[in-house]
Amino acid sequence: MSLVERGKGPWPANNDLPNVQAWVLERLGGSPEDREMRSVSRILLDFISGLDRGQRIVNDWKANESALDTLALWCDRFKNGEPLQYILEESNFYGLTLKMDARALIPRPETEELIRHLLQRQEGVDPKRIVDIGTGSGCMALAWKSQRPQDEVTGVDVSEAALSLARENAKQLGFEDVHWEVLDVLESSPFKMTSMAKRAWDVVMSNPPYIPESERSSMENRVVEFEPANALFVSDQDPLCFYRAIATGCLEGAWLVSGGWLGLECHRDYCAAVAAWLSEQSEWESIHLLDDLQGAPRMVLAQRK
Repeated sequence: MSLVERGKGPWPANNDLPNVQAWVLERLGGSPEDREMRSVSRILLDFISGLDRGQRIVNDWKANESALDTLALWCDRFKNGEPLQYILEESNFYGLTLKMDARALIPRPETEELIRHLLQRQEGVDPKRIVDIGTGSGCMALAWKSQRPQDEVTGVDVSEAALSLARENAKQLGFEDVHWEVLDVLESSPFKMTSMAKRAWDVVMSNPPYIPESERSSMENRVVEFEPANALFVSDQDPLCFYRAIATGCLEGAWLVSGGWLGLECHRDYCAAVAAWLSEQSEWESIHLLDDLQGAPRMVLAQRK
């Protein structure tokens, strides 16, 4: 019989809200002046209580033994560097609550912008075919399905583990008609590997790995040590490898219909290079280089002639 992990003391003086709040903040290694740790503390208390801060006060919420035990474990995991989304096994994306764990990259707000820009370019209500390459948790594919339920949506990924998480999210959200397939776009002949070769798509979208290996040492440990490396990093010698493979699939593999849109999330330092490379090919038009909410170049959109 496996043993259930238990939290360890020290424990709060008593289980009322002020004492538990102070104890959680201290356990996280924060102080009352530390805005980030105060925010993390509030999220943990919201989650464990099922109440927001005002409701906890009004209801005179007190933490029972089970809640204190769980909070102790969560605080220790966060202090040891684990991302909050993995600890709580939950992440929010485009208004959806997704199950989240180390099988897939944690969705970022920048990726929501890519979805918005692509949705703005869709006309009419007739069903369309959409594919998300490197789907991970399924966040982009499921966000699209939530906005255009009539569309046929497929998510592909090289990772079977990530796809298993995507399927769980689809079932949880009631989007079980979204399709999931294994695909390695860096294979020499990816066009023969899946149903992607059978019928063209109206939208091909992707947030592929794009961080050069040389940047690994300068990144937060919370990202490098816990999130899947194969969803983050590319070789310094060929940082545009995924963009070339996807664009080639759109053309030579006939993945994308004439008039269809390609949408890519990019590294801020390589966004212009991706747009320039596409502009050198006569098959693309309406090439847009778009900034994220912080004003950094982040997305490239292009339409196939």
